[in-house]
Amino acid sequence: MQAFKAHVPRARAGAVSRRASVRVRADKVCIVNTKGGGHAFIGLHLAKQLIAKGHDVTIFNDGDQAKLSAKAPFNQYSSLRGLKVVWGSPTDYATFPQGPFDVGMVKHYVFVSSAGAYKANSIEPIHVEGDERKASAGHVAVENYLKEEGLPYTVFQPLYIYGPHTAKDCEQWFVDRVIRNRPVPIPTPGVQLVTLTHVEDVASMLAAVPGNKAAIGQHYNVCSDRAITFQGIVKAVGKALGKEPKVVLYSPEKVGTGKSGKAEGFPFRTVHFFASAEKAKRELGWKPRHDFLADAADLVAAYKASGRQNKDIDFSVDDKILSALRA
Repeated sequence: MQAFKAHVPRARAGAVSRRASVRVRADKVCIVNTKGGGHAFIGLHLAKQLIAKGHDVTIFNDGDQAKLSAKAPFNQYSSLRGLKVVWGSPTDYATFPQGPFDVGMVKHYVFVSSAGAYKANSIEPIHVEGDERKASAGHVAVENYLKEEGLPYTVFQPLYIYGPHTAKDCEQWFVDRVIRNRPVPIPTPGVQLVTLTHVEDVASMLAAVPGNKAAIGQHYNVCSDRAITFQGIVKAVGKALGKEPKVVLYSPEKVGTGKSGKAEGFPFRTVHFFASAEKAKRELGWKPRHDFLADAADLVAAYKASGRQNKDIDFSVDDKILSALRA
């Protein structure tokens, strides 16, 4: 797979000025989006960056166009000039977009897996490529298939993602509570480390693959190179809102809202969940442009612009926790 091919002819002897003409050949890329989850909004931002690089991009979207196209991120497709969108089903060959494609179907398969497939490690919690994976995880089954079939693949493993048109609550969960002057219930001890990665940084790492044959057969963690604590997120949101938030620490097991690293109503795992991005920085020449602390003000502004502060939010689990603590 070659994403860009540049040819610079030599200047003619005796020429007064030396001008180089560059020819760039773009790849044809197919992005397969699921009906929901992380893939759809990652696909949107990835398509934007690939189009900006001159690639020919088609999104093959699983699901009912009539039901999905009115909401984000699907309603943003029309904002990308030149993007082709095909709606269909991965199980129905007749609905597949017409290829051939250089990236996505034939010359290079790029699979967005998940860092959640790593086995938790309380001794060395930072995840590094090559760490043990959960054999039972569906993502791992796909990874194994790609390897066993000898296909040219690259696997990306994202963690928590924030930013425009993201489908799962990340920063929004914290803003919901701080903006309404509600206590923010955080699983103890509250200093668990997580990496929060802007969706544009996720897309830029994936967009670094076309033309890089060295990426074939490799796994890359997709994450910021900084970590933040649960309480740090609350404080960052509070600062952006000009408020002093109240954090309430609790044990999910003791109040009956969770077990085994999970807490009902809380958007993250209750344990450390962060990873190293050094391999991508070293091998792909990638580096993140965003920092959650620096982005907090913009995230709060986007939250307000969405009108979410005027919507009814279900705080029943919060109330259950607070009641249990008072008792």
